[in-house]
Amino acid sequence: MLKKLIKDSRIKVLAPAFPPDPQKTQNGIHYLENKGFSVISGGSLSGNHGYFSASDDQRVEEINSAFVDPEIDAVFCARGGWGTLRFLDKLNYNGIKENPKVLVGYSDITFIQLAIWEKCRIPSISGPMVAVEMGDEILDFTAKYFWEQIENTDPDYAIDLNVKEIEYWKKGNTHGTLLGGCLSMIAHLLGTPYFPDFTDSILFIEDVGEEVYKIDRYLAQLQQAGIFNKIKGLIIGQFIDCPEGRSPSFSISDILHHYFDGLNVPVINNFPYGHGMRKISMPIGAKTTIDSSSNKLVFENLFYTK
Repeated sequence: MLKKLIKDSRIKVLAPAFPPDPQKTQNGIHYLENKGFSVISGGSLSGNHGYFSASDDQRVEEINSAFVDPEIDAVFCARGGWGTLRFLDKLNYNGIKENPKVLVGYSDITFIQLAIWEKCRIPSISGPMVAVEMGDEILDFTAKYFWEQIENTDPDYAIDLNVKEIEYWKKGNTHGTLLGGCLSMIAHLLGTPYFPDFTDSILFIEDVGEEVYKIDRYLAQLQQAGIFNKIKGLIIGQFIDCPEGRSPSFSISDILHHYFDGLNVPVINNFPYGHGMRKISMPIGAKTTIDSSSNKLVFENLFYTK
């Protein structure tokens, strides 16, 4: 289990991909400080190296140092972007495994989160980032479903699936390990040593800014690799600004139905998770139950200790 965050816990804020907006970064840091945490800013927050926040070596060293530093209790990412795939082979997986702490982020951070799950079995949270949601008047909905998981003292955390936009494509009850994130990142990991074993998992996916034909290609790649035959359930999140790009074309809904209508596992669609500002945080690596009979999604508490 992960180290629980309490008042005065020390959070290291990093920018492992793109450089963040300075004002939003400061807003997000103040937000965390107002929650009672001590924030340590990484050098990558104010750096620039091409379209990255710093060089590959600098960015990966900052992550490695944050995990092995006994004074740091959690690692929160400022934003996503591109570039974390470039240094997965340089992460100190032994150091991370010996010093488990929560890593929070999404988008390009998916690469790091799935890699440390595959190599270390260390869970993480795909959730709001410091210079994005936290730095821009985080929505009450997003804050609720993040901080309730962080502060939860019970063994599990249950979400009522009566949220207005959620729909079942296939009902049922199932249990598995929650794995996923940004779809394009998952597909790009395939064939690397950092691609996780999706056997008996509940897969969750989302994406942003990808044309429909690319979403089709990513899903075809995962299907041809047999990934969808391994999973116990599927949660489809937000697909934002994914244009059709040509005419005639297919819609995102057409493509998702094509790949998932034949699955013999529970499928939830339009789940509020992804690049939108309104999101439910997803605990990567948590034992998870989909129970359509009670209309609940139940996550194992990553911070629970008896």
